[in-house]
Amino acid sequence: MKEDFLHYVWENGFFEQNNLQTTNQESIKIVSRGFRNSNAGPDFLNAKIMIGDILWAGNVEIHKRSSDWYAHNHEKDVAYDNVILHIVYDDNMPIYNSNSIQIPTLVLSKFVFKNLVRNYSKLIKNKAIIRCQNDLHVVDRFTIIHYKYKLFFERLHYKYSIVKSLLNRTDNNWDQVLYETLLKYFGGAVNKDAFDLLAQFLPYKVFTKYRNSIIQLEALLFGVSGFLKEEKSDSYYQKLQQEFIFLQQKHQLEVLPDKVIKFNRLRPLNFPTIRLAQFAQLYHQNNFLFDKLISIEKAEEVSKYLEITAGTYWDTHYNFDKVTKKRKKTFGSSFVDIILINVIVPIKFAYQKQFDIYDEDEIVALMESIKPEKNRVIATFQKVNVLAKNALDTQAILHLNENYCTKKKCLSCDIAHFILKTKLNEN
Repeated sequence: MKEDFLHYVWENGFFEQNNLQTTNQESIKIVSRGFRNSNAGPDFLNAKIMIGDILWAGNVEIHKRSSDWYAHNHEKDVAYDNVILHIVYDDNMPIYNSNSIQIPTLVLSKFVFKNLVRNYSKLIKNKAIIRCQNDLHVVDRFTIIHYKYKLFFERLHYKYSIVKSLLNRTDNNWDQVLYETLLKYFGGAVNKDAFDLLAQFLPYKVFTKYRNSIIQLEALLFGVSGFLKEEKSDSYYQKLQQEFIFLQQKHQLEVLPDKVIKFNRLRPLNFPTIRLAQFAQLYHQNNFLFDKLISIEKAEEVSKYLEITAGTYWDTHYNFDKVTKKRKKTFGSSFVDIILINVIVPIKFAYQKQFDIYDEDEIVALMESIKPEKNRVIATFQKVNVLAKNALDTQAILHLNENYCTKKKCLSCDIAHFILKTKLNEN
């Protein structure tokens, strides 16, 4: 049995608490189990436990085996001198603190509810992606709805931390943060990292200096991306190439390494060439883009700014020097939703937090106005009747899958906890 299971059992009191005894046959009565310590030091702080005739106040440390106390060098660490109870699954030796005082030990395995052990083992050994899928029917609607919002905000805070790090690096330049984050997500799943690197190679101040000239914006994007190195007969390509030679020298720009940007497994409309052309148009057509996007309150409002079509050259091209059937290169609705979910909402959330104008209802309403995402993970959850009505739901599901299900963190999951607690009294 792993140590995190013992933490879970102790924290929730899922064990027989009558007739508890230490390994030295002293009686134990728990007044308070303390609270989980997320920092360095003992596992649970500020516990109150009656051992024999004495009420002790202090900390609790939990290990799988008693000898782990020495494996972790706690006997040399004064931070553990205030441990009043050592909890183990298997007792294989007495343990002492740095003052050579023996610490009372409780072998919790003797008292854990048997149903809990059986149901947890069954849960964790299930090879299905959603290990609890056969027991989801016992979870009430309130628990699922509450956990959905909790998961969404966990995911949003993770994205918020990325925005904060960008703000720190850019001296709180919100426009630059938007530029870098937008460009990254214009790369899609295949070229996200490459476009993120492009944002570092092509500084925001250089790029926006030429926002009034679409030819210069494209020259910068395609040039720094490495698309303008060859000799081609295409007159538009040659024009961009000549423009970039001038701009590169003027601003001492470096070019991305070869083969960083990829076309593999991409539909033509998602080619990096098309996305770069659209990105150029987005900044060419929108002054004060940050102010516009940060003011969005409903998904449909974003179309005012993201109804972008790549330049006329791209009507008949997906790549340079290759003429194709004429087609306007506009954003698909799913791409707009990706930008809303991964760029606009996290930056809006960060902006509201920083300026103390946070409106949770507005963030929730915006996410709930966006259509649910469609991918393999969402489809897997739908098969077991975990449905998604909007993007807030799908973001919650993705976070649940990535951070709990695939990592087997069932003991940290509210749904698994509800199931295990509900089934404690089963025969």
